[in-house]
Amino acid sequence: MKFPIYFEVPVFVSEHNEVFKQEDFNTPEAPSIFFGNSKNPAINFLRKLRPDVTLNYTSKINYTKLADRLSHLEAPRILVIGGSIDGTGMSILKQKLPQQTIMVESDVAQGPNTNIIFDAHHIPFQANTFDLVIVQAVLEHVLDPFQCVREIERVLHENGIVYAETPFMQQVHGGKYDFHRFTDLGHRRLFRNFEEIDRGLVAGPGSSLAWSLRYFFLSFAVNKTMDRIISYVSSFLVFWLKYFDYLLNHNKGAYDGACGLYFIGTKKTGYVLPDHELLHQYKGYRS
Repeated sequence: MKFPIYFEVPVFVSEHNEVFKQEDFNTPEAPSIFFGNSKNPAINFLRKLRPDVTLNYTSKINYTKLADRLSHLEAPRILVIGGSIDGTGMSILKQKLPQQTIMVESDVAQGPNTNIIFDAHHIPFQANTFDLVIVQAVLEHVLDPFQCVREIERVLHENGIVYAETPFMQQVHGGKYDFHRFTDLGHRRLFRNFEEIDRGLVAGPGSSLAWSLRYFFLSFAVNKTMDRIISYVSSFLVFWLKYFDYLLNHNKGAYDGACGLYFIGTKKTGYVLPDHELLHQYKGYRS
């Protein structure tokens, strides 16, 4: 097949793809969940003032650990899925990696980092290509996360590492491109063909409560303009709740109300986590 290049970015989207068309990407704006700088300086100023309702201090720690695990490689190959912009903590990984690192930052959106566009259900690379694949806040936005994880497994080297962050207790934030949420065990089973290195909370119940209250206020919106106004104002009303995560994230009970979860695993050919062992890994108090 032939694939076009738009704005110096190759578009490896099949002509048979039911969601995206190649010509969709022949514009800098489409399709994208990336909200860059506005032409209005006042709007940019207001965006900078707006507090985040999610407390995520875990990603920075995890990216430091990942950099250490790759430190023995002279030129590690890394695939970032959903990498049109840097995710939380990504800058730490980039700073710590050797200069010879080959980092492919992919997305289904044009963005400041995008150097290849493809649908993660069909990754256009040969098997055993990468040492690390990153899917940070992505798998909730794909139609079939299990198919995407199979593709991630395929393109990883033996002993290659996958790093995933996926929401659990979060409301819709990707509009029509928002499909899935995972509990801790559901997330672990998604990566059942990977040996676990570590897993845990990205953000805890404090962040979940902030999200819930913000979307409670948003339910009063009757149009998009009101939705944007309420979203902005409510962030100032509820953001402080996220700081409870500093206290709560150390408790096992926090897993059942977590805002988001992470998984770090390594590819071992033939490994499959049995479901009866999966059930024994439950960390909460609801059994």
